[in-house]
Amino acid sequence: MRIRYRAAATALFLALAGGGAVSAASPAAAASASGTPRTSSFSCDAWRYLRGANGHGASITCHGSPFREYVICHRPDGHLYFRLGNRALSGGTSTAWCDRSGEVIEAGAFPF
Repeated sequence: MRIRYRAAATALFLALAGGGAVSAASPAAAASASGTPRTSSFSCDAWRYLRGANGHGASITCHGSPFREYVICHRPDGHLYFRLGNRALSGGTSTAWCDRSGEVIEAGAFPF
């Protein structure tokens, strides 16, 4: 059963990554509106697991662009779901929380 949950979480993560979500991105070349290449460097520190009175969550700090954190959560009944954290500026911290019964199994961030 654990493999099924891991496969579902991996599929969800890949879907987010395909839409521009990253957990830590290396410098990449991108084209601006004028067509000239520009270099952006969006990078994140390792995410930190949080335990609170109302559930579990994670926080992450990123640099290079405004960003928003996401967490993939797992409940004891087998459901996987994700939550978004607050929007933060470069150098700031974004935090996202699971439900009271949910556990964070993966976290990352995507730039704006």
